[in-house]
Amino acid sequence: MVQMRRYRLKEGAKEAFQKVFLETVVPLRKALGFEVLGAYWLSERDFLWFVAHENFEEAEKAYYAHPERQKANPSAFLEEVEARFVERLL
Repeated sequence: MVQMRRYRLKEGAKEAFQKVFLETVVPLRKALGFEVLGAYWLSERDFLWFVAHENFEEAEKAYYAHPERQKANPSAFLEEVEARFVERLL
């Protein structure tokens, strides 16, 4: 399963969010078997990324329960979150 995640960051949060994303979110997701398919800045405050896992729901629970994720709390930088599963065409 592939999930698209689109974030609207709080004003001035880009650098702090990017640091947590690259240093905690991505390594932890990979350690739990997720594949990060891409991450993109759409603007100074709009961020889009795609993450995949064969057993997404179970892995997602493990991710959010992990102590490293709880310490980092990237959601503190976010104003809006849109997450949905997408279907691959190509």
